[in-house]
Amino acid sequence: MVGPLRRLRTAVSLSALGMWLTVPALTAMAAMLTRDDEGVRAQAVGGVLALMLLPAVLLAPLGGTLAARVDRRLMLIIADVLRLVIIVTVPLLGMLPWTMAAAFLVACLNLLWAPTVRASLPAMAADEETRAAARRSANRVLFGPALAAAPLFAVVALVADATLGGGSRAGLALYVTAAVFLASAVAVALIREIPAEPPAPVPAPLKSLFQGAGTAAARGLGLAVAAVSLAAGAVVAVARVHAGELGGGDAGYGSVLAGLVFGLGFGLFAGPRVLVPFSRRRLAGLAVVAAALALAVIAVVQNLVVVVFATGFLGMSAGAAWANGSGVVGGSGDGDAQQDTRPSAYLRSVALVTAVVAFAAVPLVAGLIGSHRLEVGGAVYDVHGSGAALLVAAVLAAVFGLLAYRRLDDRRGIPLVPDLRAALHGDVYTPPEQAAAAAAQQRTIRRERGVFIAFEGGEGAGKTTQARLAAIWLRDHGYDVVTTYEPGATKIGMRLRAMLLDRDTTGLSDRAETLLYAADRADHVANVIKPAIERGAIVVSDRYVDSSLAYQGFGRQLPVEDIARVNAWATGGLVPDLTVLLELPPQEGLSRLSAPADRIESESREFHERVRQGFRALAEADPDRYLVLDASRPQGELSREIQYRIREILPDPVPAGTEDATSTFPVIRDF
Repeated sequence: MVGPLRRLRTAVSLSALGMWLTVPALTAMAAMLTRDDEGVRAQAVGGVLALMLLPAVLLAPLGGTLAARVDRRLMLIIADVLRLVIIVTVPLLGMLPWTMAAAFLVACLNLLWAPTVRASLPAMAADEETRAAARRSANRVLFGPALAAAPLFAVVALVADATLGGGSRAGLALYVTAAVFLASAVAVALIREIPAEPPAPVPAPLKSLFQGAGTAAARGLGLAVAAVSLAAGAVVAVARVHAGELGGGDAGYGSVLAGLVFGLGFGLFAGPRVLVPFSRRRLAGLAVVAAALALAVIAVVQNLVVVVFATGFLGMSAGAAWANGSGVVGGSGDGDAQQDTRPSAYLRSVALVTAVVAFAAVPLVAGLIGSHRLEVGGAVYDVHGSGAALLVAAVLAAVFGLLAYRRLDDRRGIPLVPDLRAALHGDVYTPPEQAAAAAAQQRTIRRERGVFIAFEGGEGAGKTTQARLAAIWLRDHGYDVVTTYEPGATKIGMRLRAMLLDRDTTGLSDRAETLLYAADRADHVANVIKPAIERGAIVVSDRYVDSSLAYQGFGRQLPVEDIARVNAWATGGLVPDLTVLLELPPQEGLSRLSAPADRIESESREFHERVRQGFRALAEADPDRYLVLDASRPQGELSREIQYRIREILPDPVPAGTEDATSTFPVIRDF
């Protein structure tokens, strides 16, 4: 199936290229049909953009439901052919109302096409490992061609300017788009069969918006996402008109869009990877402010080259804000509905709704302001309506960005510039006076109690590896570290582990399984964890109570509250100071296992999916205790983020008894 999968991926990439080409092609046609009036042109372009996004806001769940009822191969072909027909009729009719209707109809077909693609690519895979890789690559296939669509449109516009008359220039891009859809339809038709796999449910944006963020962090990030969506949406809304006012025409319009999408792609990739010791929340807030400043430059500077580069910087800032914000709330940040949580679905809804508002409102403001000429001290400055509207949007985005930064800043009292400078050198900045006070406070607090860190996650997520690396790092820094695991860390626990995980254990009821895990945990806490904490050691455990809540509560579908009460009694109410949750889709995690699957690992995919959702729910309910990480990321990146979070709860590595005995630092002697 590798050959058919590769051919389907190529066909879908062509279709995605056509989908992204429709955006500049239809907006350029709307601009051409209203070229006699600048204000009407801006509103026509904005209307087309808003209509292209409106179905995603209003009809997203309906599209996924309809796509599930039709043969996958047939749906892909129908979507391409219908989009081809609609696109071809736009230049032939040359009517603004039909152009706008075409934008809406194409967007509706995109709603049917996208979930079909997400379900079709994994279904073509030959094995579970390839299927997991296909699921991860679905978003790259859908969104990656946007990087090629904008420069391709700019090239087509240059060719049209050189070869065609004024009334036919915009039509060439539409014909090229139709040709791309035709090639995609033919490529899909040559694939004999596409197996059926149920598409993932698509959340309703308006429902997610009204349900709210779910966490305080997501509420603050909602402001940040609204700000960057407003900034990016404002640029796209008036880019065609603004580029024309700067003498760029359709080719300049394509260059501005290319700068935006390349900046977004770079920001999404680099955002989580730069300034790793720096606070992700602070970085998200700063990226929003940077996007607003870039928008102000775009609005004021009347030079197309500067505008293109500033748009690229805006896109990079917006991508970094989204990537870091998604990491804070534990979402994937890649648009995958299968990875959605309530906070990440809320952020996606905020972005969609804000973009629609920007597409509708910014061109309207541009038309109302109009163009004016200012003379100040003998200098003449032409004020265009599009530039003025962008400046208004920049001010609003800056206000939202500053509010978001204040809400997101989790290092208040720490000066920003030294914090950034330290992060550039790979360190976490602490003011000298705070460092001394914190050291004294930690020595007082930790004299009688150590630190408890638990690593949680599904099968194959890398808990054991990251727990081991964290323990090594802590020992290298002079700490007394006890590493342990569940079940089986004690002599009694080893016997319980054999019963719980042996595949030959049959007939064990779900309640009995839960109680056996609680019994192992009670012995574990009494004989390993509690004695180590009482002597001031740092305990690093591979699994703890949350595993029972996720596996037996959500996985076995037993009452979570009852399990929590049993384990609270078994552990004496002991809760970790930090819980590191490593997230990975179950199919990918199980594919990592090298040894034969045990009794729990052998459970169904649905069971492990419920477990994953259970861990997510537990993390959302107690976000301050959790560090949620995407376990598909490189091992080194995960270790650095874990170390950054652990630093916040570490005690002084110098034993308290030493200072009690000497009233100073230990004596150092040369031998």
